[in-house]
Amino acid sequence: MSAATIAMLTGLISRRRRVIGSRWRKVSAAEQAVLVLAMLRHDQRLLDLSRANAVSASTIRRWLLETIRLLADRAPRLDRALRRLVARGAVVVLADGTLIRTRRRTGTDNRRNYSGKHKHHGLNVQGLTDEHGRLVWVSAVLEGKTADIRAARHHRLRDRIHAHGLTPAADKGYQGWHKDVRDTPDCEHCDGPCEQVVLTPYKAEANRPLTDAQKRANSVFNAMRCQVLRAASPPSKPGASSTNSAWHPATPPPSSAPSSS
Repeated sequence: MSAATIAMLTGLISRRRRVIGSRWRKVSAAEQAVLVLAMLRHDQRLLDLSRANAVSASTIRRWLLETIRLLADRAPRLDRALRRLVARGAVVVLADGTLIRTRRRTGTDNRRNYSGKHKHHGLNVQGLTDEHGRLVWVSAVLEGKTADIRAARHHRLRDRIHAHGLTPAADKGYQGWHKDVRDTPDCEHCDGPCEQVVLTPYKAEANRPLTDAQKRANSVFNAMRCQVLRAASPPSKPGASSTNSAWHPATPPPSSAPSSS
């Protein structure tokens, strides 16, 4: 973990302590930041950290939840992130979903967090990046059983992207957006039937394989989309937090025009 990340989180914790008037803690703000980052980055057990630092596991958990709230307050809001993209002259915004893996839960909460696609328990997260793969927004989590298109509709991604004049590009799991566009006879942004352009790959159907031209178009489109796949790669360790994901800027892709279906 970089020193800049630790310093940023230490500053957030220090300001929070001053606001609530916390006069004394078992550890300093910097030590709390390191402990929390160890849990988020490496999925360290609370009991192991508590024994090593002579504090209770419940105290470690309280510090974790406090810090997560501080980080969540810094998260960019969707409309603000889209306005920044427009200000930079962006035309396309890349969308994708990922499953943040979690441990299996007991009781009735077990099934709703199980993803049939990934064959694992977790939470569904939607992310948006620019055309260079730089992450600009991450959604709140939904149940792991939630499909990407359903999650996108829940967050109204297509509508809010359309409101800022941007074009969404996503994988085959978001082809339902084309139906949403056709089923919008009165669009407030188009003064009539919705004319939004949605970019997704061509999808082969029964008895209708893809043509060579469609396959080449999909290859060009996927070359662009690989940037968002790098940004939205899931955590490599089950139970790890999203901070263990590769949410990092990517190198610009080669110039290519995406295909539409």
